Amino acid sequence: MNRRIARIALLAAALSAVAILGPATTTACVGRTILIGYYDAPDQVMVANILAVFIDERTGTTVKLSRFGNREEAFEAVRQDRVSIYTDYSAVLLARFAGERPGPEEEKNLAHLKEVLNRKYNVVWLEPFGYDRYFSEKGKAGEKPGQAGVMLCKDALSKFPALPKLLGKLRGVLDNETMASLLRESETSDPKTVARRFLKSRKLI
Repeated sequence: MNRRIARIALLAAALSAVAILGPATTTACVGRTILIGYYDAPDQVMVANILAVFIDERTGTTVKLSRFGNREEAFEAVRQDRVSIYTDYSAVLLARFAGERPGPEEEKNLAHLKEVLNRKYNVVWLEPFGYDRYFSEKGKAGEKPGQAGVMLCKDALSKFPALPKLLGKLRGVLDNETMASLLRESETSDPKTVARRFLKSRKLI
């Protein structure tokens, strides 16, 4: 009887330790699906594939891409929790969805955008990647539209709390020159293949 009581006590202690420590971050995303929204623009396609390969390789989570016809549809999807992740430019978001003219100081723009997205749209803005130019010849080529960054819907954040820290590892690795180079590669290669090759070259997967 004393041995049985001792075993029960040990089991209770182990369960308490698990409850305190919480789940391991390496398995926090396993077993569920992350949806990445994008629309048909070269940089959108490229960064969506980079995110998909990166998250899949680092977590084992199932990642799917959801294509939309334009920016408005993609943004609406992330704010309605129909996709988990969407990327866009800070100044564009401020002008189109917050109805405000971006100021000359980018840090203030980013801080204000983060507050507006959280308060008005229930969306979390993460740190920018590093690139800040359009790469499409359809217009605005070379124009600076503000820092490109990742947005998460609140549902994704609650399901995958380790995502912000994981995606933070991509901060600064996608500057304008790098993005331009990746887009040139993707003209003759599959974007997913280009994304995987890039991430391996930077030892991110």
